[in-house]
Amino acid sequence: MKRIASMTVMLGMLLGMPVEAEVPAHFSAEAKALLANSVKLEESEHQLNVIYFLGTDAEVVPGYERRLSELLLYLQQFYGKEMERNGFGRRSFGLPMKENGEVEITVLRGKLPAAEYGYDKGPSKTLEEVKAYFAAHPDKKRSHHSFIIMPTFYNAQYNDKNPGGVPFYGYGVNCFALDYADFDIKHLGKDTPEGRLLTKWYGGFAHELGHGLNLPHNNAPASMNAMYGEPLMNAGNYTFGLKPTYLTPASCAVLDRSEPFAVAGDKTTFYSDGLPVPEVREAKLSYEDGGMKLQFMCKGAFTNINVYVQDPPYQVNKDYDAVAFCTTVGEERWDGFRPVSVTIPRKELNELRSDVQRLDLYFIAINGNRARWNMEFKWSDAEKGNVSIPENLSPSRVGY
Repeated sequence: MKRIASMTVMLGMLLGMPVEAEVPAHFSAEAKALLANSVKLEESEHQLNVIYFLGTDAEVVPGYERRLSELLLYLQQFYGKEMERNGFGRRSFGLPMKENGEVEITVLRGKLPAAEYGYDKGPSKTLEEVKAYFAAHPDKKRSHHSFIIMPTFYNAQYNDKNPGGVPFYGYGVNCFALDYADFDIKHLGKDTPEGRLLTKWYGGFAHELGHGLNLPHNNAPASMNAMYGEPLMNAGNYTFGLKPTYLTPASCAVLDRSEPFAVAGDKTTFYSDGLPVPEVREAKLSYEDGGMKLQFMCKGAFTNINVYVQDPPYQVNKDYDAVAFCTTVGEERWDGFRPVSVTIPRKELNELRSDVQRLDLYFIAINGNRARWNMEFKWSDAEKGNVSIPENLSPSRVGY
C-alpha cells in the first residue's frame, strides 16, 4: 500500500496535479485525521529553523518530536491553504524534514539555567547563543527565521497544567513559544480543560509564528470577518482550532515575500540593502461614496502595498484593530512609475471608537524589505473634503 501511495504521489507530481501528502504511520490517530486533507505544497527554497532550547537544568518534554511535528505540519497546511485562497498559490513556510516524516528540530542546550532565559529576561541571551550555534554550524541555518521553543518552567507557579515562564512572542525574524505535556493536537477543538488550554497556547503558537515571518497585527474589513471568522493576526490566537480563523489578504501579501515562503529556484537575496524604499508622487486623498479613496504613483522594486486604518493609540500591541486593505499596482508608465488606487469604505472599519484615525501605507519589496508611511486624519474633516496628503511621500524602511 505504501508503494502504491508513493507511486500515486509521483504520478500526480509529474502530471502537475495537486496531491495529498502522506501522513507518517507513527503519527497519532487525531493527527492523521486532521492531516487527511493535506494539499501538496510547493517546494520551498528556504526553511524555518526550528529550535528546542533548554537551560542547563531543563529537559525536553517527552514526545516533543512527534507532538511538535504534528502541530507544525498542521499549521503549515493552514498557512498554505490560506495563501492559496488569497491568490498566492499553494505556498507555505518551508520546514526541515527527517526521513520518518517528522520535522527536524534542533535541540540546543544553553550555557545558563533555564530561569536566565525566562520571559522577564528578554530574548537577548537566547538569541546570542542561537547566533553562536549557527556560526559554528552554518549548514543548520536554513533561513533568517527561527522558531524557538522552550519547555514550560516547572516551579511553584508553572507546570504542565499552567504552563508559562518562558518567552512567548515574536521578535523580529525570530519567535518564541512553549512546550508542555498536553501540547498535543489530539486536544484540538475539544471543550475540555486540555482542549481549552491548547486553544490558548496553540493559537498563540500560530500567531507568534506569524510575527516571526514578518507579519504585523491586523484586522480585516467587516464583510470579510463576517465570511471567514477571526484574523489570526488580530485575536485569532484565541480562536485557532476552536472557531473559524483565517489570514487576511494583507497578511498573505507580506508572506508572499517572506524568505521561508520562497519557492524552490527563487534566488532572491532576502532582506538585502540593495533595494531602496519606494518613491511616491502625485498622491491624492478624497472622500467618495462613504469612504476614502487614495491614489498615487509609485516607483520601486516592490510587489504589493497594504493600507491599514486604525484608532489611536498606535503603539506596538495596540494595533490589533488596524483594518488592512491589500492592493496591487498598475502597469508601468514611461517614467517607471505605476499607479496605485485603494478605496477604504468607512462601513468596513468595524466599530470606530474615534473620529481620529491613522492611515498607514506598507510597501512590500521583492526582497522582503518593507517600508512605511503614515498620517493622522479625521473622518469628520474627510467628509467635508478637508483632508489632504503630501504629493511626494518619503516612506521609511522597516523590517529585518
